[in-house]
Amino acid sequence: MSMANCKLIVHADDFGLSEKINEGILEAHRNGILTSTSIMSVGTAFDHAIQLSRSTPTLDIGIHLTLIEEEALSNKEDITTLLDNNGRFYGHAVSFMKRYFLGKVSLDEVRRELDAQIQKVLNNSIEISHLDSHQHIHMLPGIRRIVGELAKKYSIPSIRYPKERLKSYMLNEKHSLSRLVQLLALNTFCSVANTSGSKRPDYFFGFFFGGNVSEENLRKVLKNLPANGACELMCHPGDYDADCRYDHWEYRWQDELKALTNQGVKDLLERKGVKLISYADLAT
Repeated sequence: MSMANCKLIVHADDFGLSEKINEGILEAHRNGILTSTSIMSVGTAFDHAIQLSRSTPTLDIGIHLTLIEEEALSNKEDITTLLDNNGRFYGHAVSFMKRYFLGKVSLDEVRRELDAQIQKVLNNSIEISHLDSHQHIHMLPGIRRIVGELAKKYSIPSIRYPKERLKSYMLNEKHSLSRLVQLLALNTFCSVANTSGSKRPDYFFGFFFGGNVSEENLRKVLKNLPANGACELMCHPGDYDADCRYDHWEYRWQDELKALTNQGVKDLLERKGVKLISYADLAT
């Protein structure tokens, strides 16, 4: 069945997190279906990612804002409400959100840090098509408004809208219950956010299978794409990394890379008539 009017952005988060993740993202773009990525200003392999993006002009680049787990860019004394006792961002979105909803996070400090993260990328003369964030913290009430204002300030046309609709395949998964609860919570934040003024895809996929878009799961998603409209599929490809600092995430980076470069997956998209696009294409 042809889906002639279905367009798909295949998007990798975490560009700049590590060199192995950077290389996996590049491989998924050059030899697979990946069209777009977003770079982390606070990632330890940021410079490596900038270098790779310069040599790969076809890879669409956004900015992956983060207030979780990494080292901040701002002076520590300027953003004390964002940092734990070790002077780093809090280790998980849940601990950040608890503090946030208790009113212990300063929105002025959030603005200062996110502004610095955007400026760091723009100072490298990289063309930026969109903003998104680590663990979707940009959709929290108040923070989404700041991100919208920063997008306007720097003329960045798109902001990710990670509202993933419920699908029947989600009910058959082993870990589905806790993930579904998170999905519904995120959808609630999406629903109350004022998102006017930002171009975005009509549909979003990839939160439910976050960190585990294996070939089997990727096919489930692709078979459920709508007949019309622009969609974003979020994924996290990467090469094997023996020294990975992020094992506790339990992401399956290599499985995702294998899925994104799989010939059968490419054939499936072709049979369906799905057109691969990037965030940059949305703006035009």
